[in-house]
Amino acid sequence: MTAGIWLGVTAALLAVTAQVAGITQASAESLDLAGTAALGPESRAVTLRLTCEPKTGIAATLTVPLFTGLSFDFDGLEGPSGSTAPLAELRTVTGSGVRTTRVRASGAVAADPATSFTLTVAPARRGEAPLREVALALAEPGAKLVWTQGSPRKGDAPVVATFVVAEGQTASLRTTVSPCLQGF
Repeated sequence: MTAGIWLGVTAALLAVTAQVAGITQASAESLDLAGTAALGPESRAVTLRLTCEPKTGIAATLTVPLFTGLSFDFDGLEGPSGSTAPLAELRTVTGSGVRTTRVRASGAVAADPATSFTLTVAPARRGEAPLREVALALAEPGAKLVWTQGSPRKGDAPVVATFVVAEGQTASLRTTVSPCLQGF
């Protein structure tokens, strides 16, 4: 009985520590990072969810709250009829350098809350790994990810979301994405 109590207390402390560090374990294979996004003069808190599905690979979902009224063509990124251009630039900055990856992000109005818009980058076909190098870079202490999402409409300012991975977050990030990365 005493061992069970200690395990429960330890699990609770680990959960609180993760919350304080700005990281939440969404499920066994997902991890949320808190960040900030700027769109022209507007700024707001955003979330980046990294998901590992061993059969399909790593996906990243950027959630932009209160997106209506912003001068950005979110509709042009939504659904199967959305832009197929690689308008997302993912730039990782680490102690060992800067790496940039251009990818396509698919958009959708979030189910909950419906006032948010999600942009997702995921492998289009089995065997693709557009986020492999991004995940490897983010596993370095102090890594920073800057997601610059261009609009399909000319003249719109991009959404620029920034996430900094704290040193205490790298172990959780490695645990989350390692099933999708051989030799990680």
